[in-house]
Amino acid sequence: MLSKERKKVLRIMDELNKYFIENTDTCHITSTLDFNKETTIRFRVHLKDKEEIERVKQKLEKIFSVQRYREVEELYWNLTGDAYTSDETNLVGMMVDEFSIEVEDDVLILYLIRR
Repeated sequence: MLSKERKKVLRIMDELNKYFIENTDTCHITSTLDFNKETTIRFRVHLKDKEEIERVKQKLEKIFSVQRYREVEELYWNLTGDAYTSDETNLVGMMVDEFSIEVEDDVLILYLIRR
């Protein structure tokens, strides 16, 4: 059985995969997950051109520039539990402590950290 923390990380990953699939012309997404003292999530997304990279980068910076609110996260988690269907991408920003974005050619790399 998954712990509550691992379920939250899974939800973050699911929501970001959904965002990339629905909002980009990507043909390749790779994600890695590392559980240590802190949880690190990395997405590598191959995008079609510089314009798409810039558009996606700006959206992700907006999503993750919010401060993590543990109280809101817990309230939200208690209300929705394991079931969710709507677009929750904007809420993902409140579930992450740090983020960074790098661009290498046609690849956008997103790093997320939860403590």
